[in-house]
Amino acid sequence: MSITIHDKVHDVDREYIPGMGRNPGEERQVSHLYVEITLPDPDDVRLTIDTYLPMCQRGWNRSNGASFSIFRGHVAARGVCKICQRRAEAGLPGVESKPGSHKTKWL
Repeated sequence: MSITIHDKVHDVDREYIPGMGRNPGEERQVSHLYVEITLPDPDDVRLTIDTYLPMCQRGWNRSNGASFSIFRGHVAARGVCKICQRRAEAGLPGVESKPGSHKTKWL
C-alpha cells in the first residue's frame, strides 16, 4: 500500500510508503512516511540500489536514530505523522540518518 500526497510546491502527486514501527506497542502510535530513492551500488558502478528515506527523524526508529525497522504499507492507530505529512506536501526530500539524534523508544 502506498499513499499519494500532492506536492503543493511542485504541483505533482508523489507516492510514499507508510511504515509502522516493529517495536512492541508502536501500532498504538503514528506511522511515518518513507520516500523511495535510488543510490549507486558501491560494489558495482553499473548498478543502482533502491532504498527508502523517512520524511522525518523519528522515522529512524532503531539504533538511536541510525536505522529503521518498519512494517511497510501499514498505518498505525493514530494515522500518519504530521511532520512527515507537511514535509511531503512541501515537496521536501527524505531526511538522512543522524545517529544519536534521539534515543530508541521501546514502548
